[in-house]
Amino acid sequence: MSLSEHKQWAREFYKGVENSLKASFSPDFSELDEDGIKADVEQSRNHGFFSSMCSPTGVTLEERKKFIEIVCREARPHMLVGANVNQPNIEDAIELLVHAEKAGCTHAFVGSPRKMKDPSEASLFAYFAKISESTKLPIILYGYESPALRHLHPSGILVDVLDRVADLPNVIGMKLTQPINVGLAYELLDRLSGKLLFGPANVQLIPLLARAYNIQWSGQWIVEALQSPERPYFVEFMDLVSSGKIAAAMRPFWAMMPAYNYVHALQEEHLLVGSHPWAHINYYRWCTGGNGGLPRPGKNQPSHSAILDANGRAQIRARYQEIGVPLAAVNEDEFVVGRTNYRKGIRPTDLSTTPFFSFQ
Repeated sequence: MSLSEHKQWAREFYKGVENSLKASFSPDFSELDEDGIKADVEQSRNHGFFSSMCSPTGVTLEERKKFIEIVCREARPHMLVGANVNQPNIEDAIELLVHAEKAGCTHAFVGSPRKMKDPSEASLFAYFAKISESTKLPIILYGYESPALRHLHPSGILVDVLDRVADLPNVIGMKLTQPINVGLAYELLDRLSGKLLFGPANVQLIPLLARAYNIQWSGQWIVEALQSPERPYFVEFMDLVSSGKIAAAMRPFWAMMPAYNYVHALQEEHLLVGSHPWAHINYYRWCTGGNGGLPRPGKNQPSHSAILDANGRAQIRARYQEIGVPLAAVNEDEFVVGRTNYRKGIRPTDLSTTPFFSFQ
């Protein structure tokens, strides 16, 4: 089967570790902190990541556009930049795609719609086809299990539909979410790996999958949990995996595994209830030299939202120490406000609120 121009591009350039960038905010959380965002882009380059994805967490549609512009200005041409365009409706997703293409993004990240009036195979394919036709950008799919679709496939991922979606010329890959069923990972890769590049978020699956399939990227999750610029374990691991040197890749694999086991359990606990440990994610980034800062509070913060308390912070620091990663900072007031804000004299008492965080 001949590959489209987009799919050929992906096999040549979409390779390595991609992190997920979160927006930084002003002390009153009313606007984006451009300096903080720039600092995280610079640190992503220091880590050796080949790409950064602009996460939509806590930002409006218009702020997403500005966020994408800032990241593209700072990252291009040194890194690829992906835009997460998941939106409640397809019109906003396409609007964001058009903007991302103009701003200089190299690819986009698209998941299945969370709520569908007609959860059928035909409607799901039509959704992805319309997204694909609206842009020239290569598209990465998000492979997560949807309970609303389990009447069509036991996993909630419609493999037959994805087989058709994978034929679209600018659909280049799929991220496999962390708690994905091993059997489903096999079914997806066995059927679609000739068409798509798969990026497993479950690091423990990568050596095994790479023995049979082309695994050349991973990311769009808390990859900073496994390394620092001084100890780029995960980048080294993926470089070796993508080169087919699986035996050699097991050295950095085992070096980072104590940290991975902890972050895997942390993520899985919240992913299974439809959430993420947002403040923990920022703390991981700050510990290895990123900006940090607290996430913007939501209007209706779920009761199961993860709170970053003193014990959680100690556990994260301990895992870094266990794998030999030096911490870039220890002043947690700096984390709370963000590194760039702290340098401007801003302190925790200047914040309008401290969401997802406990000093105790």
